[in-house]
Amino acid sequence: MVRLVNRLRGRGRPGGLRYGANLLGQAAGRGVYLAAGFAAFVMVGHGVGPEALGRYGLALAVLAVALIAADFGTTLTFGSRLGAGAPEMRAVEFGRMISARLILGLVTGVALLCALPLLPVEIRPALALAAVLMPLAAARFLDSLFQVCGRPGWSVWPSLANAATLVGGTALALWLRMPEAALSVVAVASGIVYGLVGLILAARLVPLRPASLSHGWTTIRAAAGVGVSNALGSLNGRISLIMLAALAGAAELGQFTAGFRFFELGAAVAITLCAPLVPVFGRAVGTLDPGRPRAGTDRLRASVRPALTLILAASGAGTVAACAVAEPLVRLVFGPDFSAAAPVLRIAAAMSALLIAATVLFAGLVPLGRTGFAVRGSAAACATNLAACVVLIPWNPLLGAAWAALLAEVAMLAVVAHAFWREAGTPLALADAPTVLGPGLVTALVWVAGPAALAPVTVPVAAGLSALVAAWLCLRRRAPADPLPLPLSIPEASS
Repeated sequence: MVRLVNRLRGRGRPGGLRYGANLLGQAAGRGVYLAAGFAAFVMVGHGVGPEALGRYGLALAVLAVALIAADFGTTLTFGSRLGAGAPEMRAVEFGRMISARLILGLVTGVALLCALPLLPVEIRPALALAAVLMPLAAARFLDSLFQVCGRPGWSVWPSLANAATLVGGTALALWLRMPEAALSVVAVASGIVYGLVGLILAARLVPLRPASLSHGWTTIRAAAGVGVSNALGSLNGRISLIMLAALAGAAELGQFTAGFRFFELGAAVAITLCAPLVPVFGRAVGTLDPGRPRAGTDRLRASVRPALTLILAASGAGTVAACAVAEPLVRLVFGPDFSAAAPVLRIAAAMSALLIAATVLFAGLVPLGRTGFAVRGSAAACATNLAACVVLIPWNPLLGAAWAALLAEVAMLAVVAHAFWREAGTPLALADAPTVLGPGLVTALVWVAGPAALAPVTVPVAAGLSALVAAWLCLRRRAPADPLPLPLSIPEASS
């Protein structure tokens, strides 16, 4: 993977930021964070049943929308500026980011407080806590700073603090049989601990001094296209759950939440895989030369193609494997009371693959500053999701909500792919088709042709092996010549 994006084209000329090292650093922290969140979710499902799990999932969904609003796209633009800027500008960019996040946290917190009367009483205390401390709860933008400062492994420490608080607090609340509201309060408190530890570590790298309010507003305006898009995208990912809560009962909501949790895992995997790519793609684009307007896009396309090929190959195989093991996986993780969540899990797996592809392409467009399309795309996806929910949920609450969410992801991917094609050209070539499709087809063949009793073992193994073969094929592919070599020093290239 390192060679895919961070090829050394000659012994003395590094080609970009180290994607592999940065991915390992961020993936370690993200993996701990995801594992803790999933463990707590499973503990709640086993401890309180489908109805309470549905309300817990609704609290997490509302919180996620609020956190995206408090981010407003600034994390992506922050990472892009850090990757393309000089080292001496890091403290300046960080101060502007702190100022922007304080403004966004205040506005989002007030809006969330106003929305509390519309939500179930069991989750209001947790969301009130999040609203009051929103700048800390939403302080999840520091991975890029750790990355460019040569400390990608520091991403794990906030995640460890979050994991200890979340898993330990959830176990204690269930053991003491505390009120249901305590479970969502623990989830919010763990996020606040994450932000606090991350800011303490960041202060060791750059001064923790907010810039002026005018600089904060400038940062927010620069991220407006991404911010509105992300807010709509986060809402789109949760419209089905919210509509199901409005149109169906708590039991159906709990079943849907259990199956849909796997899509949220897929979304987190997409962020983990693609967050280190933003500075990499920003470095590939560099400063666009008015005399050679296509040079930056040519370098970008050369960086996007191998990353997208490998990520699509792995996600395709993983989707097929998830469909094969859906029923035993749901029974194993959540218990027999959640068997109706298996079809939702299958649809969620397909959604995850679509989301990962869209995220890679979107990460490539951020350094070009071409993000205005995302607002229209996310709005179209939200409208598609909402309309499909109105039609499909009365037909079948669980499957209707899941299919509506899938249709919205298809719409969003189509918009992003068209935008990338218009700005930078075709991201993949016809020659990439065997590498992209092969792992999924091999995994499906093993599922169909193999013994059904062994499918929970053979299909995931086939998915993993075929993805490794795809990675090997990508690694064998010769690096294209870089039309404009980037004169980076070795320390800067390894940051």
